[in-house]
Amino acid sequence: MELLKCQNVSKHYQEGNTTVEVLNNVSFQINRAEQVAILGSSGSGKSTLLHLLGALDTPTSGEVLFENNNIFSFNENQQAQFRNRSLGFVYQFHHLLPEFTAIENVAMPLMIGKLAKPEALEKAASMLKRVGLTHRESHKPSEMSGGERQRVAIARALVTEPALVLADEPTGNLDQKTGQSIYALINEFRETTNTSFIVVTHDTALAERLDRILHIVDGKLTEQSNKP
Repeated sequence: MELLKCQNVSKHYQEGNTTVEVLNNVSFQINRAEQVAILGSSGSGKSTLLHLLGALDTPTSGEVLFENNNIFSFNENQQAQFRNRSLGFVYQFHHLLPEFTAIENVAMPLMIGKLAKPEALEKAASMLKRVGLTHRESHKPSEMSGGERQRVAIARALVTEPALVLADEPTGNLDQKTGQSIYALINEFRETTNTSFIVVTHDTALAERLDRILHIVDGKLTEQSNKP
């Protein structure tokens, strides 16, 4: 079943008299519980596309439909609710709040969504258990390893049970073994919650383990390859 559809999306910037084309007429779709990798060199437009899919930026032209709703027809409050309730975000550098503990970081999206703090912390504790970090609940990011911080970031992205997770280089700063554990987590949540994942990555080993690969070259979607 189709979850998200990107239709003829372009993104241009104006720098003086020069038009900089970042994305050009990109179209694809993703289904529920599907894992899609986006591969491309630095500057190819991968991260810009991810920002558009998450309604963190607006396209010059084109539409992004989520459950058949154009996310750019939403007002500012509706877009904020869409990001909080339907999306999870995972970044290369985790973006955890340094002054808060692991459990507080994971609970943050729930509390932003107006869930009472005791219930939010209970759900956060359950999610940390699922990623194997119960023993780190009260630790701050500076007291954890890179792999542990990334697992906390994944727990935070998934605690709201989103339909779609957007991940930007989730294994970019991790060793191979830790990167493989991150893939195992992604796969587990797909299997147990039907969560879809769009993963921007340079990690071809990770990309090849996902369901489908989109190749972005100079802002254009040049190829869609599927696993056999």
